[in-house]
Amino acid sequence: MLRKNHLSLPFFTILTTLTFWVPKEALAISIKATATGSSNPTPVVGGDLQNGDFLILQNPTVPSLPTGDGIDETTNWLFDFSNDSNLMFFPVSSPLDSALLTLTLSPMNSGVTTDTIGVVGGKSISIPSISGIPAVGTTGTVSIDLLDFGFTSADIINSLDPVTNTIPWFYQDDAVISFAELELTAESVPEPTSILGLLVTGAIASGIVRGKKQEN
Repeated sequence: MLRKNHLSLPFFTILTTLTFWVPKEALAISIKATATGSSNPTPVVGGDLQNGDFLILQNPTVPSLPTGDGIDETTNWLFDFSNDSNLMFFPVSSPLDSALLTLTLSPMNSGVTTDTIGVVGGKSISIPSISGIPAVGTTGTVSIDLLDFGFTSADIINSLDPVTNTIPWFYQDDAVISFAELELTAESVPEPTSILGLLVTGAIASGIVRGKKQEN
């Protein structure tokens, strides 16, 4: 006499109903962009000056002043993240863990104490609030986390052009900028995975099949 089969649920029904979701560990992802130029560009009179990746703008108030001598002028550039291989994985919707700005500058005038730096048309900070700024007539490098200087994640991420993958930056107005780097770091939390669940249900289903064979 055949024993009654108490396990009548189909194999695929069990696979469908028994799925366990397991979260993955958060992963920190960074993207970096740099700009470089000369610390001693040759000044011009009567126009703007392209110094490597930096565009030094002619003084709009006194156009006769030389451009590129690091006095009373604004320097613009783009932090371009296009070539960073991590860009496609960078979680722009997540809060930033850090926004590390590194800057090499050569102050040319005592007016550096009134200088500012920041996003073109957006958030900026005053140079005197940054420790380690080199003395007038010298060149030095400083690094700061913008999140420690009043910037928020939104201030930075909202300034990142989603088409060009660039952030427009500026320095004003009594120093020559020869290097700038911005590194953004955020944590990416991947979607949960059902791999472990499938392994568990696979083991259960395998046991059921073996049980059916033994009963038959």
